Amino acid sequence: MDKNKKTSNQKYKGFLLVMAAASLWGTLPIFSNFSYRMGSDAMTSAAMRCYLAAAVFFIWMLANGSLKTLKIRELPFYLMYGIMAGGGTFIFYMLAIEQLSTAMAAILLYTGPAFVIIFSRILYKESITKAKFIALCCTFLGSFLVVRGYDLASVSANGKGLCFGILSGISYSMTTVMGRKANQLHDGQMNAALMTIFVIPLFLLLKPAWSIQVPVSGLWPLYLALALLGTVLPYTFYLKGLNTGIDGGMASITATLEPVVGTVLSVLILHDTLEWPQILGVAVVIAGVSIPVLSARKTGK
Repeated sequence: MDKNKKTSNQKYKGFLLVMAAASLWGTLPIFSNFSYRMGSDAMTSAAMRCYLAAAVFFIWMLANGSLKTLKIRELPFYLMYGIMAGGGTFIFYMLAIEQLSTAMAAILLYTGPAFVIIFSRILYKESITKAKFIALCCTFLGSFLVVRGYDLASVSANGKGLCFGILSGISYSMTTVMGRKANQLHDGQMNAALMTIFVIPLFLLLKPAWSIQVPVSGLWPLYLALALLGTVLPYTFYLKGLNTGIDGGMASITATLEPVVGTVLSVLILHDTLEWPQILGVAVVIAGVSIPVLSARKTGK
């Protein structure tokens, strides 16, 4: 196999890993919804997701000895990575939801790929290609339709809420932007573990573990699903995908598949209804996500 073909296959594998991560992230609204029905609240569910996922990652690192590879000089970076990428996304997104409609908050969160492209251009000199620009437009437009951004009643906003929403998008972009630097230090699974573990200091301030009442038995499977399916596996897949050498901007665009998966699952499991613009949005996002995958398969770039 020649070098170009090998590179193409590696990047194709990377996009598949990112798509798998986005699909798993798309299950979060389902498990969250069921946990709320069982009596949990957003902050408690998020905290339990963080604590349990960090525990799984920590046990994994102890079992395979990878914890020994973490150097003291790397701690400041991973603390910043965990707080900015993981904690920042959660906090600003929740604040945006308090100030705005859920639809507008989601749209602003998914400005993340645009910030990835901008920061990657500044920090890593990644080019903004025509294919990348078209894919970004498709995924942003599709996400706008999927979350019903066209409903003027649902997008009424104030200045503070818009600021929180933009900050959530910037924080979300840090998973990719800082992930490039993290991949120079450790592999994808190790980086996913460290990022999650270093979110804990933030949650210890906001929702200390000792302040959470012992959950009823029915909540434990949902909390575990949030931790494993919504955190451990997708973050591992996503950062492993970045480790294959795919373009950070394209990876972030591909991850925009998440709101589509969440919407479809909501229809199938929660029996939500889709309006025709939302169905169109699903198709547009799938088209946008396909562009980087097909480009990598065809050209290896």
